[in-house]
Amino acid sequence: MLRVLDSVGCEGAVVESDPWVPMKVTWLPRPAGKPVYLRISGVDGGEVELKIDPLTGMLVQAIVIELPPEVEAGYEVPIGGGTPAQSPVVDRSPQGRPDAADLDESVVRTVEKLAFFQTADRIGLVFGDQEPARHVQCDDVTVAISSHGDLTAIVGAL
Repeated sequence: MLRVLDSVGCEGAVVESDPWVPMKVTWLPRPAGKPVYLRISGVDGGEVELKIDPLTGMLVQAIVIELPPEVEAGYEVPIGGGTPAQSPVVDRSPQGRPDAADLDESVVRTVEKLAFFQTADRIGLVFGDQEPARHVQCDDVTVAISSHGDLTAIVGAL
């Protein structure tokens, strides 16, 4: 599981979806340097790429490359209205980044349970099976976090 440690100010968030890329979420600002790429393969299928700022740990992009198994859209989280606008800061140590000095490996791979849902007005990527306990919001994007601090979902308004 990807641990969320904190959150930082977010200038904006954009949700995109098309026939070729089922879901793409971008948080602003983008990092000045090359991000760390976390490639997550789903236990039951699917492929997701998370881009993380190597210096701050800010999650800057989530892309569904290959669609994970679809689930019913019962994952209710608030969308929009989060003040102040925030982006999650993730623990870089599981990705081989205990500190900013260790930047030799820029692509890290892992496997975990993934699921996907889409309705007329929402799209979401679910990680594992923990319930959300708190949320980090920026514009029309909500990141759900478990009571243990694990990333449980990224949900955006369409």
